[in-house]
Amino acid sequence: MCTVTLENGLDLRECTTTGSILHINEIYEENDDNDTTESKVFKTIDILGEPVKNFEVLKNELIPVDENHYVIKKILETGGGMPLHDGCTVSIAFSGYWENELQPFDVMSLNNPMTVDLKDSGLLPGLDIAVRSMLVGEISLFLFSYKVMYGEMGIPPRIKPKSDCVFYIKLVKSMLTPKEGALNLNEPNTFQRVHHEVKLLYSSGYSLYKIKNFSLAIHLFNKAVRILHKCRLADEEDEKIQEKLLIKLYINLAICYNKINKPLKTCIACNELNRLNSLWNNAKALLQNARALRMIGQFDEAEKKLRKAEILSPNSEEMKTEAKLLQKLKVSCNKSKLLAEKTIGLAQHSAVSDNFKVEVENLISNFKENINLCKLTLPYNLDTAEVEFIKSTCIRENLFFNKIEKDFVSSKQEELSTCEKNTDNKHYLLGKENDMETEIDIANSNDEIFKLLI
Repeated sequence: MCTVTLENGLDLRECTTTGSILHINEIYEENDDNDTTESKVFKTIDILGEPVKNFEVLKNELIPVDENHYVIKKILETGGGMPLHDGCTVSIAFSGYWENELQPFDVMSLNNPMTVDLKDSGLLPGLDIAVRSMLVGEISLFLFSYKVMYGEMGIPPRIKPKSDCVFYIKLVKSMLTPKEGALNLNEPNTFQRVHHEVKLLYSSGYSLYKIKNFSLAIHLFNKAVRILHKCRLADEEDEKIQEKLLIKLYINLAICYNKINKPLKTCIACNELNRLNSLWNNAKALLQNARALRMIGQFDEAEKKLRKAEILSPNSEEMKTEAKLLQKLKVSCNKSKLLAEKTIGLAQHSAVSDNFKVEVENLISNFKENINLCKLTLPYNLDTAEVEFIKSTCIRENLFFNKIEKDFVSSKQEELSTCEKNTDNKHYLLGKENDMETEIDIANSNDEIFKLLI
């Protein structure tokens, strides 16, 4: 059976009055290598209630809701809380049955309830009357007259003329409707609007990624991240949705930043994934982190991330290609020789040895020629004279030389090495462009400390 998705759904009330035009949505699901991979679990629909053989017999058990007795009900499970009013937005699940038919003709499951603004619900009159009579958590059976549902004509062949019907309804949740106009993140119960806004931003960013407009895609992904971090959450359910969206956004940010050669920002996005416990268990995120670390010359750390990613996804050709490139760069840009020549220079009481100068020249030459490196982190423990020599060489070769603060954050699997613990956190970075990424676009990250390693 072919499934057709409608852009705005079908308003049955319009079908019985002014008529309704169906607009088919051609884009149903987005799947690409920049999206998080999740196993698809097919859930059975949770149907409320059961078929009713005879409506006349059922009427004897029900009480009227409205003065005309067009809507009558029986409470199956009692609810609680304040009565509903026009200022409420509710979530409802329901199942609708015709008389003496085994299968429901309309279902809205508990897993995916309908959200309705009571001020402008769009519900059929009978359903609107029924919902307003309920309390949160309540499950009730309603018998509706055709006069407040589908009318005398019905909608043949699905809905027969003058058809009464039974609905089992559960009022899942109620909250005060957020105010209209500009989104105020400090207002309570704004997450529903925020969720909708974030999905629009993500969809637009995804489309921009597909046409390789990575910078604008990053702008939209970051805007979505900021909104999610500032929004007030009502309950644990909101928190779970927020976390899921953030994980998807941070992975896409990591991918896009690597595409435009901004590996430091990729590392920051990966730090946020680590905070959300979604780095070391995610092969895609680890690959992006390893790629970024390789781009700044942190070859050993990149290898650790890549090794873990290959365990999670052993058949990935992309990871095999990255591993080969990483090994090639480790050989061509071997920074350990600098430390070896530094040791020799110290033994000879020379501030900067000639061999050290030669290794600096070779390292910078290889760095300039290699298109797979955009920045290069220098080794630890360089003294003032050595730093000044490297800086003067960079100026001569039209490279940028910057000092950064670097905070090594221990992963869940490894402790910091003794060398890392004893350093004064001063590091130097060579760059082919003067964009050492001092502006941190990603929300909820430290503004001045670059967390390069997780």
